[in-house]
Amino acid sequence: MAELNPIPTSRFYLEFDGLTEKFVASVAEFSFEGKTTGHEKPLASTKDGKTLWQSTSAGFTDNPDFAVETYLVEGDMDWYNWMKSTMPKSEGGDGKWKESRKAGTLTAYNSMDEAVMEWKIVNAWVKSYSVSDFSADGAEFVKETFEIVCEDVNRTK
Repeated sequence: MAELNPIPTSRFYLEFDGLTEKFVASVAEFSFEGKTTGHEKPLASTKDGKTLWQSTSAGFTDNPDFAVETYLVEGDMDWYNWMKSTMPKSEGGDGKWKESRKAGTLTAYNSMDEAVMEWKIVNAWVKSYSVSDFSADGAEFVKETFEIVCEDVNRTK
């Protein structure tokens, strides 16, 4: 029987081109959904009244997306500036969506600090932004949340 070595969710590193060594609190799950076509209704009826069905892959209808929570660090606006660079000028951004897409890597480590899983993120950009609540009686650090959308995510390890 194979030895089981579960990977802890707390040991990871996320980077994008120009965004390295950042204080990332969490990365939400990558989401993919395969689509099918042809299964909605029968294709034909044959001898003895047999109905023929066919289901075929239709690829993915949506780009993969995921949320990244980062700690707000005084003086560091790199994540926010990335988001702003991809926004249209008409919305207060820099209007450089195509040039501002980034490649990234999410790496997971085992309990011995060995990289054991890796996902390559292709042509990512920030889809949405939010900042955590501020509260006079709060005891948490401030976090920014960036929803990232990309063209593809490939597990390479």
